[in-house]
Parts: sequence; structure tokens; C-alpha cells
Amino acid sequence: MSEYEYEQELVRRYQAEVLGEAYFNQLMSYFDEPDKKYKWAAMLQLETETKARVRSLMMNLGLDVTESEEVRRTGISMAEEMCGKNWLDAVSGFRDLALALLEDEKEIAAKAPPEHRAYAESMISHGQCFFDFTELELSGKSQVSLGPIVELLEHKVPLVFSV
Repeated sequence: MSEYEYEQELVRRYQAEVLGEAYFNQLMSYFDEPDKKYKWAAMLQLETETKARVRSLMMNLGLDVTESEEVRRTGISMAEEMCGKNWLDAVSGFRDLALALLEDEKEIAAKAPPEHRAYAESMISHGQCFFDFTELELSGKSQVSLGPIVELLEHKVPLVFSV
């Protein structure tokens, strides 16, 4: 992968975090149960923290960090497809997104320049924890499903939703 292609992948990853923030923020409004809101909030927090890491790397490379409103609207639209679905159907829908994200992050990491290897590996962890969350939720292990996500958070989400 050329330096230019890698930089374009970073821009794409950054916009994916913008999409993810909009997606999880919107999903929080569809579930009244405090534990479900909390789970989406933790994922929103991870997207926000990851976006900040990508932003820092992009700025060091002189790349544009303007957030795309179109991408944000796409994230909201994707979440709207989950409106009215029960929890497991929403998690199942997210599972497909998480798997695609993980595969994409693995592909980018394999081509990352050596000086960005640590960043690339962190992105794989990011995608893996989302996928692991869905697998745990769908297998009935809801009590431990957030573990992989919370482990990656720099700033833990407080339990403001009475769970």
C-alpha cells in the first residue's frame, strides 16, 4: 500500500468513527432499559475515543479532519433501521456491521507502515471488541458482554443509567 493509499484509509477510518458515533447515539434513543442504553453509551464512548486517536494521527500527517455530515447522516439512517426492533435483533444487525469492521481493520493493519503498526493493532482490538460484544450478547452472556469494550476505554462511562 502506498503512503497515499494508507492516508486515504486513515481518512476513511476516521469517517467510520464519525458514522459510529452517530449510529450509537441514535440507538440509545430506541431502548428504554437502562442497561441497554448504558451498553450503547459505552460503545459511543469507544467510538469517540478512537476518533480522537485517529484524529491525532491524521493531524500529524497533515490530513483533513473535517467530519462529514453526510457520513453522520448515514450513521443515523443505519440506526433508524433498528428502530422498533427488539434488543437481540438490533444486536444481530450490529453483529454484521462489527464483523465487516473487523475484517476491514485487519486488512488495513496488514498494510500499515511499520511506524503505524501499534495504531493499526489498536484498531483491530477496537473491531474485535465490538464483534465479541455481539457474540456474547447473542449467546446469552449479557452480564459480561461489555467487558471487552470497557477494557479499551480510556475514560470509563459512569453508570448513570440505573442498571
